[in-house]
Amino acid sequence: MRSSVPDGDLAAIVEQAVTEKLHRLESQRFARTQAPRKTLSQSEASPTTRQIPAAVKRAVYERDGGRCRYEDEQGRRCTARQGLAFHHRHPFGHGGDHSVANVSLVCQSHDGYLADVDLGRKTMARHRHSGTRPLEATPSPSP
Repeated sequence: MRSSVPDGDLAAIVEQAVTEKLHRLESQRFARTQAPRKTLSQSEASPTTRQIPAAVKRAVYERDGGRCRYEDEQGRRCTARQGLAFHHRHPFGHGGDHSVANVSLVCQSHDGYLADVDLGRKTMARHRHSGTRPLEATPSPSP
């Protein structure tokens, strides 16, 4: 990094390294890149796999401003910006697609709460305990 920080200032080097790492993490988690491969119109939103297309992730991240989209009954929006996940408003397991209108960013707390609301508290407690996703086949015991 001598070319970008000629005086070798350790604080400047660490700052650059952390900034670069954060950009890479955003790229991996939210598909935020300088030159995306596909646009939103080129992406398939049909629910053939659980994988949300990168273009949809980018659009949802931009629309939600990089923070939890959950709003309470008084219209107050959650302020969480860390530990975010993509949540299907109409659950994937019930036929929900990967469209921008059906996917939103939520924090871990609200993702769990919304899963309880969508799929039922008992169902989610059972799947959290077993480690499987809801609406997936549970592993059969070995003979």
